[in-house]
Amino acid sequence: MTQRVNFHYDAPPADFDRGGIGRRFEHLRGYVDRRIVFSPAMAFALAICGIYSFSGIVNRIDPEGSLGSLLIRAAIALITAVSFILVPPRFRSTTPYLLPLKIFFILYLFRLVENIYISSMKFSPGPAMLFSVFLVTSVAATFILSSMSRAIRDENLIFSLNILCALFLVGLYLNRDMLFVSADSRMSLDKINPIAMGHTAFAFLIYFIILTERTRKLSFKSMIMCPLLFLVVVWARSRGAYIAGAGALLVYVLLLKGSNRVLAISGAIAVAIVVLASTGTELIDVVADRLEQINSADQSTTLRSLMQEGAWRQFQEDPLFGRYVVEMQLRFYPHNIYLESLMSVGLIGSLPFAAHIILALRSTVGIIRSGKFPLGAVFAAVVFIREAIAGLASGSLWGNAIFWVSSALTISFWYGYQGFLDRSRKLENRAY
Repeated sequence: MTQRVNFHYDAPPADFDRGGIGRRFEHLRGYVDRRIVFSPAMAFALAICGIYSFSGIVNRIDPEGSLGSLLIRAAIALITAVSFILVPPRFRSTTPYLLPLKIFFILYLFRLVENIYISSMKFSPGPAMLFSVFLVTSVAATFILSSMSRAIRDENLIFSLNILCALFLVGLYLNRDMLFVSADSRMSLDKINPIAMGHTAFAFLIYFIILTERTRKLSFKSMIMCPLLFLVVVWARSRGAYIAGAGALLVYVLLLKGSNRVLAISGAIAVAIVVLASTGTELIDVVADRLEQINSADQSTTLRSLMQEGAWRQFQEDPLFGRYVVEMQLRFYPHNIYLESLMSVGLIGSLPFAAHIILALRSTVGIIRSGKFPLGAVFAAVVFIREAIAGLASGSLWGNAIFWVSSALTISFWYGYQGFLDRSRKLENRAY
């Protein structure tokens, strides 16, 4: 049985109480920290929601250029690196259960290098963008964040996600004229497409629902944020966001035990009542109409079907080791990470990928059913389920950073966190 603990490695400075300032703001000590921007919790929140939380603001300032987006990505990488440096070594962790992921990353990287530099294949995006996103945003961020799982404090994570959610909504408000123009089809901006917009809004919805269940109360900020986020999810009209987000929440509720499940269902009903009272039932018709189009022959569905059929044929041609990282007919990833793995590295190369997914699923079940893990662990587990579902029809292996970060963190929390607690108990017993 695990115990929930919070580690306070980033205490306020020694001179905080000079001049009575500390006493005046004492009630904010646990919530506002001078290093919170460089905390592991902020790095985790940025990895899940950061890019698109700032996209609306960037779209308003520089809609056609790429400098703003590059600066945001660089800032997130910098914050992640600094947060790792600031965490004392005793709070860093590693677990052998991430070995399958490391093996798969190596095999997939070799395939990328072989396709691009030996076979001289050309496809979008170019090598510079592809390798920078894969190696920095996915690989480096995944292992850095998973090593800091013990230092992700609940209060810092709540602060970080609240701030990012506010920035996300403010950014959309600043672009409200453009959003209203596109709302009749699929709400989008130059810097954030409907799929990313829907998934980001649903990630924040998941966070507020988990927070409501854990605190056992519907806070004022949840009552304000949830209807706004629901509006964004609906008008983005992303079928993937609808299905993956709802599927992840359903799995979360089903895995809860006893009174926690009742509280989660009650919280979801309360949030739904607030949303429907604030927005009206006509939005349900928008969702239903969009889901009914899954079997229709729209351009998006047709293209993805063609790519996935082509990816399956490529796997059948080279079933053991795979051959290409893209579907060769359209020269693009097939929008199914599982098929992409099979066609890229074959059955043999996909074995460590499958092992990683099984370990992440085991960790997800353990974390949610335990009820003893920090907020960050539960959030990572539910986001992983969402990304695992979304990966059936969206995303790529090289660019799906949220999938890699959430799955690795879930494993690190479940296996690494428990080992750390066991060693801590032994040290405490020796001390007494």
